[in-house]
Amino acid sequence: MYRFLPILLLVVFILSLYLYLPARRLVAYKLNLDNDPTESCCDEKEVLGSTGNFDESPENAIFNSQVVDYPKTSLAQGFLTGDSSVLGETSTRDQKWIEVSLAEQKLRAWDGQNIVMEFPISSGLWNQTPKGDFRIWYKTRSQRMKGGSKELGTFYDLPNVPHNMFFYKGFAIHGAYWHNNFGQPMSHGCVNSPLSSVAELFEWTEPHLGAGTNIARSSNENPGTRVFIH
Repeated sequence: MYRFLPILLLVVFILSLYLYLPARRLVAYKLNLDNDPTESCCDEKEVLGSTGNFDESPENAIFNSQVVDYPKTSLAQGFLTGDSSVLGETSTRDQKWIEVSLAEQKLRAWDGQNIVMEFPISSGLWNQTPKGDFRIWYKTRSQRMKGGSKELGTFYDLPNVPHNMFFYKGFAIHGAYWHNNFGQPMSHGCVNSPLSSVAELFEWTEPHLGAGTNIARSSNENPGTRVFIH
């Protein structure tokens, strides 16, 4: 009888992992058994179809399958008033660039060799944040983001995500109002950032938004700021 005890204990251990959602979720994502079709925090087609306008209709926000605090009033107020301060106003286009360190979970905004801004971020947990040398190709002041897995408890439906700087397909640097765990991976691949910090960064980066517009796509005349992720 006792010779079967190790096997029995192993079965109990595996079963407990399966029943304990956080552990089951982590294992499923690590082994690519999650069946989660979300490839980034946002769908690229939705990005291109976005007006960037603030949407007054949603009343709730969902993160990790739970309703979270949704500061609708303050988000709308910040969206309407904007932030007139711009980092490094004397910087030339070629001098400005963004560094994201996944190991440190930090973002640094550089003006040549000088750091003009630095703050903690939350990169990809359920899907990896891509490494490489990119440029911001699209910006939206406000964006709805939806995805994840209801079965594994990673479903999210987040209206009015602020200050989005898309650097690769649907991956963006953007504000996060649904958690304050910056310094730890939390996302489906995007770079979650503190609200006040990312608002200032948004105004500093290119492409610049024209007067009265809430979206901007990079072009030869209005190229995007470099984003280096390592």
